[in-house]
Amino acid sequence: MGHAFVCFRYCLVAGVILLGISGAAMSVFAGYFIYQLHEYAPLTPDHVCGSSATLLAMGVITCGIGWFAWQFLDFSNKGQVIIFAIVLAIIVLIETSVGIWALVRHEQIGTLSSTRHDEVFALAVTDEKSIWDHMQSTLQCCGIDGPSDYRSVDAIPWSCCNKTNLENDNNTGGVCTSINKRGCQHVVLNRTRSILLHVFLLALCSVLLQISFIACTTCYVRIYKDRMERRASKMATGTSLLSWRGQDSMEAETKNNSLTRQSRYLHNSGDP
Repeated sequence: MGHAFVCFRYCLVAGVILLGISGAAMSVFAGYFIYQLHEYAPLTPDHVCGSSATLLAMGVITCGIGWFAWQFLDFSNKGQVIIFAIVLAIIVLIETSVGIWALVRHEQIGTLSSTRHDEVFALAVTDEKSIWDHMQSTLQCCGIDGPSDYRSVDAIPWSCCNKTNLENDNNTGGVCTSINKRGCQHVVLNRTRSILLHVFLLALCSVLLQISFIACTTCYVRIYKDRMERRASKMATGTSLLSWRGQDSMEAETKNNSLTRQSRYLHNSGDP
């Protein structure tokens, strides 16, 4: 029992440190996911950043709880441990909901409607042209559904050019000979689905870690309670044994005093 108690205590200390680190890591990853979702905002579906933002907030809170537990939590105090476990359980429920939310949103993502398609492309050749040039060049795509989207404008932008073929062919004289055929919408949607799947996996890892820590904390409290009860039982047994020995010594002393008085009485009665 003593080895198990010490082992669980070290596990709790390591768990508190790991809890804080995991919270910080979750915040960093969630922030990076939000950045990725906003990087190609023109084609990113609406309301997909909510799960990442919630996970970012939960990461900050978890990191703060880990630091607070390291500084102030007394694991021998049953009341503090219960409050700590309840707080972690609430965070586990929220993160579980975030993971489910991310999966549901992953399945709901669809292509743009015709009305929305025209609005987005109108901005692609005017106000958001620089963003689209960056997106088309980085993702090696062109337009929303393909180069045919640019049939209504004067020319296809240079960012739609397949620069890989251009670099391999030095005889083009700076003229684009190959255009990226795939549309950016397909690429961005697949990228968004991948990010939402990573959000789910991040939430799942955090939930499993926190459930393990709650279980370890519960076992520690139970072992600590059994140890205290055993110690109290030993103290009670020792006290009763001392009391019994004291009572025996008092009875023996009383008996000796009685025999002494009797012998003195007999001695005095035998004198002339």
